[in-house]
Amino acid sequence: MLVSGLLAGFVAGLASGGNWRNLARLDLKFWPALLVGVTARTAAPLLDGLALSTSIAGLLLVGLVALVNRAISGAWLIGLGAVLNTVVTFVNGGMPVDPGALALSGKSPPSDGLHVILGPDTRLPFLADVLLIPVINNIYSIGDVVLAIGGFWMVFRLIRSR
Repeated sequence: MLVSGLLAGFVAGLASGGNWRNLARLDLKFWPALLVGVTARTAAPLLDGLALSTSIAGLLLVGLVALVNRAISGAWLIGLGAVLNTVVTFVNGGMPVDPGALALSGKSPPSDGLHVILGPDTRLPFLADVLLIPVINNIYSIGDVVLAIGGFWMVFRLIRSR
């Protein structure tokens, strides 16, 4: 969701009269850690037994980079989203996903080592993947949405800056 938010912020910033050259002003500290974190999150589903730990490590790196760059618009939202996803994933041994949302989406339960089915023993179920977004037919968590909003706001504000 972070990448989607960044791309949406870029498009909206340009559509509202911003200049893409303003991206050169971004002084992102620890950017290699962000790259590693996003890569870890992307690769995690392919890593079988290492999927969960790789995903959590990626989230922690994204959160760390957001903390270091907290003065940049949207960074604290990115950090908050990463923390919310890390906590719910860690305490449940995977990101819980709502079986009702899966049924409505027509998707099968994930077998990627990252997700668990939300049930009566799920801790912090309100932070789980429970938000079905019909337009793209995918299920997200509050943390995912907060990450996307933070990424959107970061790029949008930067492109629209004078």
